[in-house]
Amino acid sequence: MRNKWTTNIFNHLVFLNIQSKLLFMFLLAALIPLLALGAISYYQSSKVVNEQLKNYNHFAGEKIQKELDRTFNDMFFSAAAIKQYIADQTSVNLSSQEPQTYMDFKEESNLERLMEIHKKGNIKGIYLITSSGYYFGDYNIDIKSFKQREIWKQALASGKTEVSVYKSDHYKSNNPDRLIGLLMPLDTHGVLNHSYLLIEADADEIFSMVKVLEDDLKARISIQNEAGEYFYATISTRKDHSSDIIWKETTFTNNWSIRFRIPQDEFYRSSAIIFRVVMIGAVFALLLALALSFLFSRQFSSKILRLKLAMDDVSKGSLDSKPSIETEDEIGQLGYHFNRMLFQINQLVEEVKEKEAIKLEAEMRAVHYQINPHLLFNTLNIIQWKARIDGNPEISKMLTHLIMVLEGNLNFDIGLVPLEDELKALKHYLAIQELRYGAHFSFQTEMESGLGDALIPRMTLQPMIENIFFHAFEDGTGEISLHVLEKQSSFQLILKDNGKGIHQEKLESLFKKPPSLKKGGIGLDNIYQKFRFHFGKHFLIEADSEIGKGTAISIYWPKRWVKNDRQHT
Repeated sequence: MRNKWTTNIFNHLVFLNIQSKLLFMFLLAALIPLLALGAISYYQSSKVVNEQLKNYNHFAGEKIQKELDRTFNDMFFSAAAIKQYIADQTSVNLSSQEPQTYMDFKEESNLERLMEIHKKGNIKGIYLITSSGYYFGDYNIDIKSFKQREIWKQALASGKTEVSVYKSDHYKSNNPDRLIGLLMPLDTHGVLNHSYLLIEADADEIFSMVKVLEDDLKARISIQNEAGEYFYATISTRKDHSSDIIWKETTFTNNWSIRFRIPQDEFYRSSAIIFRVVMIGAVFALLLALALSFLFSRQFSSKILRLKLAMDDVSKGSLDSKPSIETEDEIGQLGYHFNRMLFQINQLVEEVKEKEAIKLEAEMRAVHYQINPHLLFNTLNIIQWKARIDGNPEISKMLTHLIMVLEGNLNFDIGLVPLEDELKALKHYLAIQELRYGAHFSFQTEMESGLGDALIPRMTLQPMIENIFFHAFEDGTGEISLHVLEKQSSFQLILKDNGKGIHQEKLESLFKKPPSLKKGGIGLDNIYQKFRFHFGKHFLIEADSEIGKGTAISIYWPKRWVKNDRQHT
């Protein structure tokens, strides 16, 4: 089931667009460490806070317990000292009645000074209440009101020492809010039998600490004696729950227990606040990560989208659609190479168009000039026959060579021919020039063995030689040399003459098409166009000339052989 669910999610992600995938991945990359960091922060922070809160609660509980123990110790210590004083029958003659004599007042005064001495710490008052109703001590207490309290009734009923917590409204002035009372019977002290020693301590400080815990932690606190009798319990409408945090402290003096109960939600309220703060931070970070992821993925995917739209336009035949390049990153490099590819495709298309135009022009010229070549050759043959009958062998030879030259010129096939055939046609042209000018020029050929099968565009040599006779030589006088070499991946043809030379500005446009109104110069441009047609950009024609010393033309073109050239075959 889990594998199927995972497969469905993966399949769904596969069909998302690039921006959605990037957004999802960026969010995933941001959320995992964010949630992990938030969880760790929450766990560690709440652990520290809860531990500190727990220590604070136990410290506060122990402080209440120690304050109670100290108060009880002071009360029992004072009670023991006073009991020891009144137990001394040899020096103390106290009466249970109101003093009547000087000695009675003196005894009373001595006892009350002793009582004042033992009012230390939280002890508010010390009183000795006799069986007659008279009491020793200060006059700040209303004995009748005190005798209405439970502690008095319980002491009378049990005859034992009673300790209790109660209100202090039986005091006439300077009343604390709560008192801890110790009521101890004096049954073995002569005339003071059935008397009671009352020691009351101020409990406001202890209950102020209780109040702090009740207010700050919503704690419910109860104080019980050893018998389970409650002296204090927090008034609350909240019910006990099994999840409440509970602990107990016990006094060492009289085994009073102080029980603390804090609701779980109040105890862990700090953790809940930390959790809310962490969640708010996580939500804010999530929104920030979402916004940044959206902006970054959009910026990234928009580049890819522009590139895709440009590719779509190219696939529809529009080669002018170029994406703008704004960055130098990998996508920018991709766009740069795409534009470069478009540029090269445009160049290639232009070359193809130009080749097609050249081919069409050649075919049109072929159609035009091949209207009736037989008429021309028959006429020349008639002239040659007439010259032979009239005994003019030079005219006959000239016509023979002219016919051979015209056969090459009137062959409008634009394919490649062996260099050997090109040289044979050149020899007929040179023979005509020799008949015309006599032996005033020389032509030397130097060609490496085997280069006769090297392929070269038809009618390459004859137009260049013809250009030398027309422009470089004066009355056909000069020297011409032709040198053909085989390089590592190309052939090299070097044609030199020692004629007039060519000016630099004319040399630069030697193989360019002349203006339409200017006559001549078409032959060299045709040579350039033939090489370009067959070899594209993979050829080179260089010309160097010096006025008065001659001109040298070098042509480099890729190697092609008769035996390997399918077009020639």
